[in-house]
Amino acid sequence: MTNKEASFLLGACRPNGTDDSDPEFSEAFAQASHDPILKGWLEDQRRFDSTVATRLQSVPVPPDLRSRVLAGGRVSRPAPWFSTRRLWAIAAMVALFAGLGLWYSIESRRASDGWEDEALANLSEIITGREKFDAKSPNVTDLQQWLRANGSPSAAALPTGLQRLASLGCKTFLWNGHPSSIICFHGPGGEMVHLAMVDRSALKSPPPDHPVYETRGGWRTASWSQGDTSMMLVTRAPESQLRALLGMIRLL
Repeated sequence: MTNKEASFLLGACRPNGTDDSDPEFSEAFAQASHDPILKGWLEDQRRFDSTVATRLQSVPVPPDLRSRVLAGGRVSRPAPWFSTRRLWAIAAMVALFAGLGLWYSIESRRASDGWEDEALANLSEIITGREKFDAKSPNVTDLQQWLRANGSPSAAALPTGLQRLASLGCKTFLWNGHPSSIICFHGPGGEMVHLAMVDRSALKSPPPDHPVYETRGGWRTASWSQGDTSMMLVTRAPESQLRALLGMIRLL
């Protein structure tokens, strides 16, 4: 069984562990226990699935849902497909999704509070050589310890994809008087990857607990919050690489 086949099977498992003892998945689970890449992907996938499941459980069920379903089943003759009512319904759906798309775009941009733009400006200073790293190390754990020792934000747990990358160094800066930090990595495809961090409490509208993907001035970014820290992953590589590093897509 290849990693691609195993990830396809494991992606169908429920995140609450109900399927862990199912013999249909035993071979895939066994492979994940011996393959660190597949194991890391599975851990990230389960965290993501659990977050989605929790959010779905918070959506209230309409009290009249059962009666509406039964009423629909009693309709004996469907209306012509191109009826005026159906066309109006389609138009309403298009308008709804367009409105949701606009709202999501506005909400995503509002989540930055200007901090993400400031982080990108500082990152440009590092890349052009106008600013130097405050600390250097190929081991990201060393950089995390340095940041904490110097009162700068550092995520309690990095995405599994980042943990496997060699780091270059870190840089601190202030945003509206709040400490912020950046860690730079060698990306898997040759492009560098950067992680910017700030205390979640410093933002009026911090990004949500799931990644929000955007393009800013040629950079591809993924912003999210985890615990007390808000983060932004930055690269010029394709968005698919961002999703891979965050465990949001299946292994190839």
